[in-house]
Amino acid sequence: MRVLIVAKTRMGSGACIGAITEKGESVRLIPFNADVHDGANREYEIGAIWEISAKPASSIIPPHHEDIVVYEKRHLHTVTALESAIELLMPPKIGHPRELYEGLLQTSGSGALYIAERSGVPPYSTTFWRPDEELIRDTDGRRVRYRYPTANGGCTLTYVGFEEPLETIPADTLLRVSLAQWWKPSDKPDDEERCYAQISGWFPKDSVGEPSRSRRAQQGTRNDSETERQEKPVDISALQTPYEVLKHVFGHDVFRPLQEEVITHVLEKRDALIILPTGGGKSLCYQLPALLFEGVTVVVSPLISLMQDQVMQLQQRGISAAFLNSTVRYDAYVDTMHQVKRGEIKLLYVAPETLVRNEILLMLDASNVACIAIDEAHCISQWGHDFRPEYRALVSVRERFPNAVCVAMTATATPRVQADITQSLQLQAENQFIASFDRPNLFITVEPKVELLRQTLAFLNAHHGESGIIYCQTKNQVESLCHNLGTYGIQALPYHADLGGETRKQHQDAFINGDTRIIVATIAFGMGIDKPDVRFVLHAGLPKEPESYYQEIGRAGRDGQRAECLLLFSYGDVDTIHHFIDEGAPSERKGRIERLNTLVDWATSLECRRKALLAYFGERSEQANCGMCDNCRQARQERVDLTLPAQKFLSCVYRTGQMFGGAHIISVLRGSKAKKVLDNRHDELSTYGIGTEYSAAQWTYLMQQFIQHKLLVRDARHGSLRLTEKGWAVLRSEEPFLGFSVDTASHVVGKQAVSDTISEEPSPYAPELFEQLRGKRKEVADAAEVPPYVVFHDKALQEMATHFPESVEAFAQMHGVGPAKVEKYADLFLPIIRAYCQASKE
Repeated sequence: MRVLIVAKTRMGSGACIGAITEKGESVRLIPFNADVHDGANREYEIGAIWEISAKPASSIIPPHHEDIVVYEKRHLHTVTALESAIELLMPPKIGHPRELYEGLLQTSGSGALYIAERSGVPPYSTTFWRPDEELIRDTDGRRVRYRYPTANGGCTLTYVGFEEPLETIPADTLLRVSLAQWWKPSDKPDDEERCYAQISGWFPKDSVGEPSRSRRAQQGTRNDSETERQEKPVDISALQTPYEVLKHVFGHDVFRPLQEEVITHVLEKRDALIILPTGGGKSLCYQLPALLFEGVTVVVSPLISLMQDQVMQLQQRGISAAFLNSTVRYDAYVDTMHQVKRGEIKLLYVAPETLVRNEILLMLDASNVACIAIDEAHCISQWGHDFRPEYRALVSVRERFPNAVCVAMTATATPRVQADITQSLQLQAENQFIASFDRPNLFITVEPKVELLRQTLAFLNAHHGESGIIYCQTKNQVESLCHNLGTYGIQALPYHADLGGETRKQHQDAFINGDTRIIVATIAFGMGIDKPDVRFVLHAGLPKEPESYYQEIGRAGRDGQRAECLLLFSYGDVDTIHHFIDEGAPSERKGRIERLNTLVDWATSLECRRKALLAYFGERSEQANCGMCDNCRQARQERVDLTLPAQKFLSCVYRTGQMFGGAHIISVLRGSKAKKVLDNRHDELSTYGIGTEYSAAQWTYLMQQFIQHKLLVRDARHGSLRLTEKGWAVLRSEEPFLGFSVDTASHVVGKQAVSDTISEEPSPYAPELFEQLRGKRKEVADAAEVPPYVVFHDKALQEMATHFPESVEAFAQMHGVGPAKVEKYADLFLPIIRAYCQASKE
């Protein structure tokens, strides 16, 4: 687990270390091999994040439930915005000391605050507190104490921290308060044991002059399930039109295609089915109306990562948003529910199974539900690629709140799935908004997979310094490829189900935050990850259907800039998926086979990749040549006469009985001494060894063309090749075969030059300034513990490096820069731009 160090108190020559886990639980770290009193634990520092392997201590004495024994540990990094981090994980109590420890604190004759065992024991010994009065230092006794002033002289807490004691602790300072061990005077055996309250440290404000988050909580603007520091709430009442909200809250000047039409429709409280491509701006279609509606918009989201990402970005814009899921602590969960009922939350994100729980429905009954937004709506359909039974229960929720507008959204719905969603949610045909599925900024390529590592290295070399995702079919492939890339000095992190939740989260966060640029993953990675600057997606393994492929490549180029999607195709991968399908539910087999065959046909087709993919989703493309896929680019290349190699290959297929796959045919052509060749006596055939002029990789490239041009067909179950009528005509020299020379296929054998495929365009912005701004963005993001794109997208930085805004007014005109970001970031980024401009003049 990961822990944030929040307290370091004296204990002999060592230190007692208090920390918070990423789940918001308080822990005290006990070393497994040393006594804390004898100097252990001094290496921990306040604000540091450590990764530890630990178990609960064998002996626990309430209320000290927090002790855990640490067996292994590793320092990760240090948090700069410590106060914010603490408030996110363990929201503090505010006001009088009576607010602490469930109201169980009592005052001794000397004013010391304590808990008596007979009066009840709280379930925890550590909490955080913001006093509403100044605390005054008292040094009359043996220990440093701080007095909270009251009419009868005050109450006191002992100070046990490492910091130099302050003369006074200002009101609203964030304090850590702990209970000491049970104690009673040795000369008073009949007295009850007590746990005295003590201050173990305080934490400075993250920024001077900014109101604390606890103060904002008292004003009803804070949400305990938030994932990072929230901006000052936006004054929505001052914004009257969708354009005003778009500009002043979301920082955009224009709507994307179809967005304005959809938003106008939804604001009229009319239901909608919204089909937009991945990265097409679906979220804005309900987020913007939510700010203009009276009441709460409930957003159904299937993944925790998706909720957290959306809520984090909304809160950065000053919007009151929250989520309810299994990661939220009980008290924060209840507090969020109260905020919803008080009308303080504009957008509430929940999982489908959470939404149908009785307590949530009762909460919403007591609230004003303005809109129900169902994300990933294809999960409703039994014909979809990702059907989830819990989504079917949403129909009853829609019926329960008939006055709430219903918005269903997806990026991966075929016409059949669209019809099923419409029928299930009882949506009218005129309420459907289906945008183009096309992502014109994505260059789509399919190549034979012949030498995976070599091809991957060449591809990554062409995308040096860029961020991207590599998808594999299995966890073993993920681990193997990650290891092999590492031997070539390429840092890549793995992601698959067997890594464990904590490790997966760390690797995902590292990718999102820009700490690693490459993630190698199974298909478990990526859903709901809105990282805008992913420049490539490489499929090292075949997806299971067109929907998965489309969804996965949709994670590239979400900022609208050019990105590349390369699929390395292998019939071996097809066989692997067939095996998975056979092991799955029999009721789903037919549909899965159909979708797999559709993807295989697409991958081996000579047709425009984009046109065929769009047709699958029910969209007709009128473009004769998209110019952004390998087939359309190849259509412009000169074809050569490949009749002779085609005849050699076809003849070998025939002479081996049309019973073997491509790999075996290539072995025979190249004169292999493989056991399978010799056992079948194929070394005695006339075609044995007649193809040594080509490498195995080149023959694979040629074979792919033979299949694409229908000279051969491949048995879907056994992989054997068989001649077609067209193939027989070529074999008999009745017609020639024209294709692409292997000399043009250097990319297939690991010498890919993307510049031959995608023309490089000169940067319209100043690269040096862009890098300076990107460095500052990373610094700011790390301090706030958010991904860099939450601060600014690359497009915003590129506009700054193009237009050189030197005033606040000009800065506000940049892409994605609304008032909230101007207030927070202008003073950080403008000096960099001004300095660059001044240096350019000199």
